[in-house]
Amino acid sequence: MTAERKISEELADVAADIRYDDLPENARKHAANLILDLLGSMIGSRRVESSRTAAELAIELGGPEESDVVGHRRKVACHNAAFANAVQGYAFDFADDHNESNSHPSVATIPASLALGQKLRSTGKQLVEAIALGNELVCRLGAAFLGKTYYQGFHPTSTCGVFGAALAAAKLLNLNREKMVWTLGIAGSQAAGLMEWNAEGSFTKRLQAGHPAMCGLLSALLAGKGFNGPSTIIEGEAGFLNAYSFRREYDKSSIARDFGVRWHFCESSIKVYPCCRYSGGHLDACLDIVDKYHPDPKRIRKIAIRSSDFTIKLLTLPRERKLKPQTSVDAQFSMPYQAAAALMQGKVDIHTFTEENFRNPEILALVPKVEWAVDDAFERRYPSSYSCAVTVTMDNGQEFTSVVDNPKGDYRNPVTQKEIEDKFIHLARIEISEEHRIKKIMSYVHGLEKADDINDLFLLIAS
Repeated sequence: MTAERKISEELADVAADIRYDDLPENARKHAANLILDLLGSMIGSRRVESSRTAAELAIELGGPEESDVVGHRRKVACHNAAFANAVQGYAFDFADDHNESNSHPSVATIPASLALGQKLRSTGKQLVEAIALGNELVCRLGAAFLGKTYYQGFHPTSTCGVFGAALAAAKLLNLNREKMVWTLGIAGSQAAGLMEWNAEGSFTKRLQAGHPAMCGLLSALLAGKGFNGPSTIIEGEAGFLNAYSFRREYDKSSIARDFGVRWHFCESSIKVYPCCRYSGGHLDACLDIVDKYHPDPKRIRKIAIRSSDFTIKLLTLPRERKLKPQTSVDAQFSMPYQAAAALMQGKVDIHTFTEENFRNPEILALVPKVEWAVDDAFERRYPSSYSCAVTVTMDNGQEFTSVVDNPKGDYRNPVTQKEIEDKFIHLARIEISEEHRIKKIMSYVHGLEKADDINDLFLLIAS
């Protein structure tokens, strides 16, 4: 009788053999778009306080000059660069999101892959291979928790992200199957990320990109030198699924099934708002009401929002900080503030989440008029759909309603290629004034299959 294969062994069997040409066209294209999308945030957020702090630390820690800290024209050890760049990439909360896994797959995998790829002078094809594998693993691990790991207090972007960053790094290092298994085993002991950042709108939300990027990369480097880890890290009695699941409810069968054949990461959403992805439904609905009915904000009596249970919990608690945000993170995760801002200003962008805006007295006067409730039908659709409905009641009793099942950016309601590129241009312009350089970066990413050395990308960013 043959021993049952471990999940990490099944994953490693596939990952070790996958090559660029094995990826379907939609996976290659989506991976390239995700790189461009995150690069925009990495470049544009350089002056955000959390980004500055992470970059300063990475530069102080230094190490061999292997990889760029984006926006600082300084090279540091690759794991330090991965840390700083990931924190920058998460600063605007503008990164892609995958519904069933409740995660942002790219915020750890892409910075880790770019930093290590720069050190190794990897090709564009190798970079795409690594990111496709890493993102796919984040999506599969997160989805195995059935949308409930949040209720255990864990943040899957970070806890699952370290595995994705680790697998991506192992692929770039061309580790054999045994060492890929060790890489995942090591990564599991570095899985971390608690939802308590939401209690005080703290920067640890952004750390939960930097930490898994850095630790995933270190896991692969350690395994490459012969440091081993348990093959049962995912399904073992004291492994990842049992330790991080809510009431030990999970589906392990889907993690390795059709791995390398079915690419779930291609269904990750590219965000159109720089805030929590759970906000997409009510923001789409509010802006739809503004566009169709043009309600006078001063005459609004009530704004009623219906959504799924966790969406309500995440975006309305703690109540006092959601009604009156104290930090940009509070604002990025406040349903009442966001709805009021959208209806008052008719748009949602990076400026929406600045201190000047979340202290705007006109918006704050509208915030107490926002009410919310769990909708049972929407709860049944979660986490595959982030459904939401908004009803605005005017002082004369007139009502305007908008219902959104799949917020803009979802693969069932996708952004266009032009919208992806416009988003990148908008973010890159914050730091890069030369239009021709922005276009060259875009062109480079779109032509990654021809790139012989991804250092050339960083030369474009830094020049």
